[in-house]
Amino acid sequence: MAPRIFVGDDVTAFAAGAEYRLPPRAARHVAQALRMRIGDALALFTGAGGEYAATLAHIDRRDVVVRVERHDPIERESTHAPTLVQSLIAAEMMDLVVRKAVELGAAAIVPVQAARSQGIAADRAGRRVAHWRQIAIAACEQCGRNRIPDVSPIVTFDEWSDARAGAAAILDLDAKRSLAAQTASAPPRAIAVGPEGGFTADEVQRATSRGAVAVHLGRRVLRAETAAIAALATLDAIAGDAK
Repeated sequence: MAPRIFVGDDVTAFAAGAEYRLPPRAARHVAQALRMRIGDALALFTGAGGEYAATLAHIDRRDVVVRVERHDPIERESTHAPTLVQSLIAAEMMDLVVRKAVELGAAAIVPVQAARSQGIAADRAGRRVAHWRQIAIAACEQCGRNRIPDVSPIVTFDEWSDARAGAAAILDLDAKRSLAAQTASAPPRAIAVGPEGGFTADEVQRATSRGAVAVHLGRRVLRAETAAIAALATLDAIAGDAK
């Protein structure tokens, strides 16, 4: 597969035969990390759907110019793309969850401050969200997705549960029903994953009182990042395009 580069939403520049100067971040990646050469093939995507076949036409220290060949409307989205509601966890593990959620087909990621979450200062929250959005872009470049999942601003658990818990399954080790059984009968549109230590009983009760369904992933205690990956893989295997 040709290297894939996200180039933003300037679709007006992508007529067949047109030349396009890559944005600085993409140019550095092509020239310095990938060490591509004139004539090499690559694929460009804007996040609006499909991708563009292109070849390198010019490269130097300052500029990388590609020639657009054609648009391919291919999509690689899951047939059931849930939202991942992920409680904040340690920075490296949160990065991992965002990356793997994109690979597993999540339509969106909602970071949540739950009772047992890792704390984050207000002045750092915006930077963390911007960082996760860049991880989502890089994961799309790697896995072939042409639509960038939205990473929402951080919200509190109460804000999320009051507004959007109705379509969700919430992980709870004490739940009577498994996520697999729930997905087989009524696939949730969102899956809520707690922090280390899980959601509190009050949080589970608050979400279920607003329509969420409590589910478990088995009787072993999983780390938060493992639970997120396992939950998304379960949904994809039963209701998505991995079945």
